[in-house]
Amino acid sequence: MLSLQPQADNLKQLAHIFVLYLLSGSYVAADVGKLPPLEDIQQLSRTSKQNRIPILLMVSQYHCGYCDRMKEEVLQPLQLDQAYRHRVLIRELSIDPGEMVTTLQGERQAADDFITQYNVSVTPTLLFLDAEGREAAQRIIGINTVDFLFLYIEAAIDQATAKILSAGD
Repeated sequence: MLSLQPQADNLKQLAHIFVLYLLSGSYVAADVGKLPPLEDIQQLSRTSKQNRIPILLMVSQYHCGYCDRMKEEVLQPLQLDQAYRHRVLIRELSIDPGEMVTTLQGERQAADDFITQYNVSVTPTLLFLDAEGREAAQRIIGINTVDFLFLYIEAAIDQATAKILSAGD
């Protein structure tokens, strides 16, 4: 009599491996578009200065639906676009209680205290900064029509880049 037990065990093992593969793939895919948090603006400003490119800083809060929409529909696709990888450094700064950031002076500071220097009162707000932490283009406050938002961001990146390049000459 022919036994099918070894084949059934192999199929179970293959099915288990396949499920693990799918789970690990979906985890990686979900994390790919995640915006990197701003943890150390001192280090980020070095990269900005070295590459002569602006920093796009999204100021957000945890329970902000508009912030989620800005990330998912605008900034994550922008970050994944190869054309922008060498044009702008994109980071997110959550100003929720307990969030910390390393300042340009190398000191740890509460994120909500750090952001007061920019007079941000609405989230999401997009700041376009040079390596010194100065605004290099007009900020974008809130989110309205996503289609036009890409054009505004593109214009702000161009304006910030031009300002950075002209300051370096």
